[in-house]
Amino acid sequence: MKQYVEATYQVPWESHLEQRAHAIAVGMTVGSWTDVPALQQPHLRAFLGEVSRVEQRDRLGIFSIRYPLDNVRANIGSLLTVIFGKLSLDGSIRLIDLSLPDVYLSQFPGPYLGLDGLRSRLGIHRRPLIMSIFKSENGRTLQQFRTALKDQLDGGVDFVKDDEIFIADTDCPLLDRVQVAAEVLAERYHQTGQRGLYFANLVGTPQEIFDQALSAQEAGASGFLLSPYSQGLDVLTDLRRAHLEVPLIAHPAFSGGQIRDHGFGIDPAIYLGLLPRMVGADIVLFPSPYGSVALKKQSALAISHALTHPSVWPTVVPGPSAGIHVGMLPQLLQDFGVDLVVNAGGAVHGHPQGTQAGAKALVEGVKACLMQMHLFPAEAEW
Repeated sequence: MKQYVEATYQVPWESHLEQRAHAIAVGMTVGSWTDVPALQQPHLRAFLGEVSRVEQRDRLGIFSIRYPLDNVRANIGSLLTVIFGKLSLDGSIRLIDLSLPDVYLSQFPGPYLGLDGLRSRLGIHRRPLIMSIFKSENGRTLQQFRTALKDQLDGGVDFVKDDEIFIADTDCPLLDRVQVAAEVLAERYHQTGQRGLYFANLVGTPQEIFDQALSAQEAGASGFLLSPYSQGLDVLTDLRRAHLEVPLIAHPAFSGGQIRDHGFGIDPAIYLGLLPRMVGADIVLFPSPYGSVALKKQSALAISHALTHPSVWPTVVPGPSAGIHVGMLPQLLQDFGVDLVVNAGGAVHGHPQGTQAGAKALVEGVKACLMQMHLFPAEAEW
């Protein structure tokens, strides 16, 4: 049975939308159908797109095109080129839904650990995961890194990640950070029995990132942060297919140009939900509905659903982020539940009593919210 990738688009309504949709189905799969010599058409017909739906919703036109599965390969570059490459130049058009057959999805690696794996690794089963972010990292020395990491972990958070803009690491290079973090995390476990993770930022060309990741894993890295919308989502696929055995965080930097304009681009649930889950992210950060670069709540919840609904892969940890502070926690947990990572940076380091106090306040805020929700995780989980 022939299988298809089905993409649904939104455009301003026009009376000749069915003809336009047909022209797109042809143009995005075999080019101009009328220009193809007659003898070649039977062969090319197997690759021809089909219009499966055209409808009007108020002033919007909605249409769906089915692309033969043979037209795409198991990488995000080919998928996006086929369903939205040249088409993205058409102006006011938005990819609003994407249906992929299981036989295609199963060719992607998906997350290494995901939510359940991270919970098991850390011994945390009934509460949110809690993460803080290094700030003002560029120019930081290795000793300053050690102190700041220890302060955050001593405050009780589960993870600490680099800032995505931490690139000027001459005084605090990747392998040195990884080794120091391994020492600090081992000390913490020996003293408290509490496990933790440090996510080091990977930057560079795809090959440089690939080489850095494998070297850092050998040096004891416990996780990595990537910015796949500027680096390429398929970088994560390559890392997973190379059997990288640490969790990955996908940061949404550079995704705004595709998700922000409601008349253009790609729906956030696809771009920040489905795609990073396919390529192997264990945690996906995305704008929360409340912070400094807020998304509409409906969009943020749709991203979370795309990361957590039953699929061929494990559940990914949603990370509604940007400007999160203790005062937002009741709303955050009410909207997203406890299967998420609470992620804060400025609110931790900006505490008047210092970073450790800020991390502790974040942890105590989560505890208070769980008590209000009548959830009481075992003390060992903290």
